[in-house]
Amino acid sequence: MKKIFNILKGLLAIVAFFILGYYMVKYFVPSVGKAPEKSEMQKSPYYNKGKFVNVIPTKSAEFTQVPRIIRNYFKRNVETQPTPDYIFKETHKNESDSILQVNWLGHAAILLHKNGKYVLLDPMLGNRASPFSFMGPERFSAPPILADDLPELDAVVFSHDHYDHLDYETIKKIAGKTKLFYVPTGVRASLEYWGVKSEKIKEFSWWDTNSENGISITATPARHFSGRLFSQNNTFWASWVIDIDGDKIYFGGDTGIFKGFGEIDKKLGPFKLALLPIGAYNEAWHDIHMDAGEAVEAFKQMRADYMFPIHWGTFDLALHSWYEPIHELEEMAQKNDIPLISKPQGKWFQLSEGSENGWWKKYSKEISE
Repeated sequence: MKKIFNILKGLLAIVAFFILGYYMVKYFVPSVGKAPEKSEMQKSPYYNKGKFVNVIPTKSAEFTQVPRIIRNYFKRNVETQPTPDYIFKETHKNESDSILQVNWLGHAAILLHKNGKYVLLDPMLGNRASPFSFMGPERFSAPPILADDLPELDAVVFSHDHYDHLDYETIKKIAGKTKLFYVPTGVRASLEYWGVKSEKIKEFSWWDTNSENGISITATPARHFSGRLFSQNNTFWASWVIDIDGDKIYFGGDTGIFKGFGEIDKKLGPFKLALLPIGAYNEAWHDIHMDAGEAVEAFKQMRADYMFPIHWGTFDLALHSWYEPIHELEEMAQKNDIPLISKPQGKWFQLSEGSENGWWKKYSKEISE
């Protein structure tokens, strides 16, 4: 009897430990974020039974697949990160202020500039895609522009609340220099929790739009999901259309393939530039991330002058090699006559400058020029 009692005591101690850990992290680690009020979320037509949903059936990796995914992650024989000289710095902008200029800051972070106005998209400029500073996917290299060094920002746009897109440390550093934050439904709660003034936050559902100072921003459909450490799908997700003084840019953020790209183009296109995600894909979560071929398919649904790839080359988030997405995309773009612009991080460019295909090869041990 005493042995059984001791076992029960041990089990209770373990349960108490995890419960205590849960509440300690939830309430004392601010980077976890804050859940929105359910009563407010229920007003959304995309909210059902306590969760936000996609308009078409969508699956992510199921729990039963996790052991196999973890096993394959450690068994994979691919180049998981670039060479140590994979380091980038900001280049100088063109002197012509009236022409749209673009700068990729790594992963899905894009800085847009025209007529003295700056718009920043999905600025994950932290070191880890994680709520913790000591664990989680680590950047291959520092961003080419640190959050502290960013200019005054007219608008900052977030596609959803995953850690590789919505970063606590970055937001804390840019809150004072940002005029307006644009977020999907529910994400406001975390920004306010982190000290962003309520009047600076524009919270949108799909097709909501706002125009200020020559910048028009519209939330558009995406096929994805959301979630921080202790939640999933309690906030919404979106792609975005940004119009800066007549130049329209489509920002895919993070999305799987679906027929909605054509609808977005029909309502809001054509576009100067389509920023489309190409990395962190796997068959186990096919519905919520595009690979290179699907990005090409998405681009073909739209009328856009150029395509620029995002969501790759910054974190090790899948089973493929770090360079596989761009390698495949550049080959497919050539075969399909896609007007691709491939540029390294930190480099300001105008759309008319052309591509630098293969720039990434010198950072790979497996592939060389």
